[in-house]
Amino acid sequence: MKLNVDAHLWCLGTYAERYVPGGYYDEMEVDQKLEIMSGIEGLTGLFVFYPLPPMPEDADKLVSKLNNYGLKVSNVAMEVWSDRRWKHGTFCTNEENIRKEAVKIFKEGIDFAREVKADSVLLWPAHDGFDYPFQVNYRDGWKTMVETIREIGEHDPNMKIAIEAKSKDPRQKMYVPNTGKTMALINDIGLDNIGGALDVGHSLMADENLAESLCMLDSHDRLYQIHLNENYKDADPDMIFGTLNFWELLEFFYYLNKTDFKGWSSIDTIAAREDREQALKLGVDLIWKLKHLADKLTEKSDIIDANLKQYKFTDNMQLIKDLVLQ
Repeated sequence: MKLNVDAHLWCLGTYAERYVPGGYYDEMEVDQKLEIMSGIEGLTGLFVFYPLPPMPEDADKLVSKLNNYGLKVSNVAMEVWSDRRWKHGTFCTNEENIRKEAVKIFKEGIDFAREVKADSVLLWPAHDGFDYPFQVNYRDGWKTMVETIREIGEHDPNMKIAIEAKSKDPRQKMYVPNTGKTMALINDIGLDNIGGALDVGHSLMADENLAESLCMLDSHDRLYQIHLNENYKDADPDMIFGTLNFWELLEFFYYLNKTDFKGWSSIDTIAAREDREQALKLGVDLIWKLKHLADKLTEKSDIIDANLKQYKFTDNMQLIKDLVLQ
């Protein structure tokens, strides 16, 4: 694999939320955010959202602006969740006019992503789910979601579309809550350019094993994006990657080293009570540190994998601890 690390502007945002609607910080100017990002070693891409404010809407102007800071567009996320019109779902809703609006945004966004040479686009079905029994028709909702995303995917067969799973929030129950349901959705859509975005925080919250979920997507050639943040496995506060679940993250990178993934690993964090710049830099540093430690394990992969075949967990941990805990 080739590790490419990017982030989005919200990593340096105000961190507004329902308890502090005004945010924990004042808003930075876009150029100030880009200047900070450009000064962090190991961070080379910007994950942009479409529609684009506050970034330039012209593709050439956006690319030129980022070039000035030594950055490039990594992926493009279609922002179809922060408005009340999506409250009954973006892709599963019975409201045909709402689905058509989402499809229009995605088609325009895919065209833009192609112009800026983005690696893929993100599709997060944030409101596609339910909160109560007897609230939705599950068969119709899933069928409609499949058909809607298929129409989006058919717009440009050469553009990878990464579906992001999440178990809850904003809905209490999501139609795509985990990696397994992501694979079921990909299978039902039946297009080669539809894959998955493995969000580490969402995977932890869904009580998945990170390395296993990675292998599931990769073994079907459907690993299109990786999102890096952490949590205590009970919610999704987007904590700094590398600060909580050390052994699982190390195993995740060990298996990531076995793939030919060359896409982007995107920092998606909120550090409301920490210095924003330092928190982002720490996240980048920890990503590369974990990759470096995993590389040490990869050098001993013949021994580690032989132990795996014989279920020799303690033998592996004796070896691994000596490699990484020095």
